[in-house]
Amino acid sequence: MRVVLYIRVSTDDQARDGFSIEAQKRKLVAYCDSQDWTVVDFYIDEGFSAKDLNRPAMKRMLEDMEQDKFDMVLVYKLDRLTRSTADCDKLLKLFEAHKVMFQSSTESFETRTATGRLFIRLIADIAQWERENIGERVRLGMEQKVIEGKKPGGKYPYGYTSDGKVIPEEAEVLRKIRSMYVKDNMSLKKIAVQLVQEGILRRNYNWTQSTVGLTLENIFYAGIIHFGSKMANGKYPQRRREERVDMLEAVGTHEAIWTLEEYREHMSLIRQRSNGGHTRKLEYWFTGILRCGKCGSSMYGRLTNKRTTKSGQVRTPYYWCGRRKDNDSCRMPMFRQVHVEHLLFEHIEKITIDENMTEQKMKKVKAERQNKEKEIQKIKRQLDDTRERMKKWQYMFVNDLLSVDELKERINEEKIKEATFQKEIDTLKVNDEESEHIKSQLREMKDLWPLLNDEEKIEICRIVFKKLTLHTDLENPKGVKNKFFDSSITVEYH
Repeated sequence: MRVVLYIRVSTDDQARDGFSIEAQKRKLVAYCDSQDWTVVDFYIDEGFSAKDLNRPAMKRMLEDMEQDKFDMVLVYKLDRLTRSTADCDKLLKLFEAHKVMFQSSTESFETRTATGRLFIRLIADIAQWERENIGERVRLGMEQKVIEGKKPGGKYPYGYTSDGKVIPEEAEVLRKIRSMYVKDNMSLKKIAVQLVQEGILRRNYNWTQSTVGLTLENIFYAGIIHFGSKMANGKYPQRRREERVDMLEAVGTHEAIWTLEEYREHMSLIRQRSNGGHTRKLEYWFTGILRCGKCGSSMYGRLTNKRTTKSGQVRTPYYWCGRRKDNDSCRMPMFRQVHVEHLLFEHIEKITIDENMTEQKMKKVKAERQNKEKEIQKIKRQLDDTRERMKKWQYMFVNDLLSVDELKERINEEKIKEATFQKEIDTLKVNDEESEHIKSQLREMKDLWPLLNDEEKIEICRIVFKKLTLHTDLENPKGVKNKFFDSSITVEYH
């Protein structure tokens, strides 16, 4: 039985007896030893709440489950896994779909029967009720702080010390930003660029278009404390200026940097200048997967101004680097969308062109595959040896022949070796499969592409490609008008 241990502690749990990472690990390893189960991995989320599944180790565990790396998930208590009834139900269905058993070392239930699953859901309901009760008490405490004019939680923004005192030099920068926006009529981006050029940092980071905008929108600088950030539909807003409900506001006890009238004045200007709205996203086929080869940032879609042609007024979609967009700190030129499309299909042509192999080349490919298979088998034996050593260290720990620190050190060493071997196997397999599965996808994509609309092109790109990276030696910010300049593309597949 290949068992994995899922261990979670929130910040509050750290001090509770029996809930520390080491305590859970020790008890779970001993439990597995008593059942003669093999522990193949540990998934540890330190400092994370159980309110949702957005946790690094949880995500890794679910990904590994997809690859059939274990047969059972063992936890100390159900609330270590989740405190949400909906998430509990979701996890049980996922475990069942992948034929993975689930067990708690301190609670008795059986996931393979209807009664057992009902019992788990009842426990999850109680855990969710406890979490919601805690949340309500925390919210009441925060609301009381706001009523008293105190900050309800979190760090103080730029311009203030950790105890809420104004930092004169930073306050002067904030007044300068407002003056550049209101009096000098500068855009958010131009303000960010000027601050970067003058060497003015925002807590050791460069100012960007978005941080300048969010700073101007922050009512805390006008002496107002607010709490509550949900919109009318109950969801959290993506932007601060969106309509919210149940917002509690009060005059704060902290020193304001702008007056409330000044804040209202520049917020009115922000609304006026943003009336143009955002461009449709459907024009941009490669958004979300396109990267800058100079700095690694995402590349974003944008439309040119309207120009008149024989077929009427048109706007050309193109892409520019996120760092350049924010503060001009990258020299990557802009790429027209048709240029990116041209580079991508050049790459696809090279990958798929070898359909008609010569007999000699086919023999060579066959020999290479046989060598790869031998290499895979060799690495698999090394991987098995590594896992056997891990079992040995766990046995020595349970029998007090190793301390917790020694076990952790040796397991970490073996995990590094295991990850290295597994990566080598995966790489060899992927390289071998690329000539079959990926090529088949690319040929299909090449045939379908002219028939697809914008939305379908976006979808097929995200299904096939993990990342597309553009490269060029050119540093002309505007690229080359209406021409395909010297450049290349590298492709990562899912």
